[in-house]
Amino acid sequence: MSRLRVVERVTIAASPESVWAVIADPASHTEWRPALVEFTLVSSPPLTAGSKIREVVRFAGRSLELDDTVTRLEPPRVLGIDGESKTSTFGLELRLEPAGEGTLVTFDWWLEARSRLLRLAQPLLRRPMHKATAEELELLRDYVEER
Repeated sequence: MSRLRVVERVTIAASPESVWAVIADPASHTEWRPALVEFTLVSSPPLTAGSKIREVVRFAGRSLELDDTVTRLEPPRVLGIDGESKTSTFGLELRLEPAGEGTLVTFDWWLEARSRLLRLAQPLLRRPMHKATAEELELLRDYVEER
């Protein structure tokens, strides 16, 4: 199976600690992730490596239910999550690096189709997925900078 990989970056005029406070707070995700309907910490707080998260995402007119596991938690630098749905598996890393007076945020993720239909559609999804990821990072920037 082939993976679709998306890497997008944004610089945020805030410290890595300020950006981290937002991305490590599951309750804030629906504020800056427009496709996200639900982002719930299923395991006991606080967020740690091994924590389980339930996501409901709206993409291309459909609601997708995702079961996630936090795989890396290195405050305030790296949040890694692996997940799965009925039709795919995925992994992501949000990496934060000091950049002058702000923070460079890299959103690096991959998607691997499980269903035949999604495998066929995967080439058509590349552009919309890059666009959606870039927009999500811009909204993260706006959310953090306005706090």
